[in-house]
Amino acid sequence: MPYLITALREFTSSAMNLVFPPSCVHCSREGSLLCHICVAESTPLLKNVCRKCAEPLAKAGTCARCSTEKSPIDRLYGSFLYETPVGSAIEALKFDDVRSLGGVLGEMFDVEGLRRSDADLIVPVPLHKSRLRSRGFNQSAVLARRLAGRMDIEFRDDALVRTGERVPQSEQPTALARERAMSGAFAVKSSSVAAFADKRILLVDDVFTTGSTVKACASALKSAGASWVGVAALAVQPIGALK
Repeated sequence: MPYLITALREFTSSAMNLVFPPSCVHCSREGSLLCHICVAESTPLLKNVCRKCAEPLAKAGTCARCSTEKSPIDRLYGSFLYETPVGSAIEALKFDDVRSLGGVLGEMFDVEGLRRSDADLIVPVPLHKSRLRSRGFNQSAVLARRLAGRMDIEFRDDALVRTGERVPQSEQPTALARERAMSGAFAVKSSSVAAFADKRILLVDDVFTTGSTVKACASALKSAGASWVGVAALAVQPIGALK
């Protein structure tokens, strides 16, 4: 039934686009869901940042905090800063059910940089099944599937799962609260452990802020035998935004 509902929503969205041409979700210009001007005005992530959390540095490397905590993330690949038009598009995809944006945003990842990861598998950050039912789709899976197609890498969205429903990360008041909420939040199905043994995994999420969610995912993947876990985040929101 959820698949039928999803298909119906996608059909309805396509039909509405034929009758009412789309307008940009950020600036309202007619013609496309994210216009070429807003794409051009979306700021790419700076080069001189921490390779694990994207905090600005004098030169690219690993910041003292990530070195001290021994982050399970081996590399973060961010494409854009969140507080730019691409951030508005991500919000529209997730919260306004403009799922047609999935294809648009999936094409905006910095694939050239991601190819250097030598990843074997692409895995999306999963939603809890109750949230998946209410939203109708997992935005990270939509983006990850498109990215996997562009990179010609195997896509798996059936192995990494949430172990329980928690308060959404966007509603957590602090970075520490986010980290505590994600402790033990993910696991790899026992039937899928062999698929991750000694593999390089590229974990895909729409937004990276404190990294608590993807760190919990990375820990679960490494516990299942993954040799390396990188994170592909379409947008990065500086951790300084959360106190």
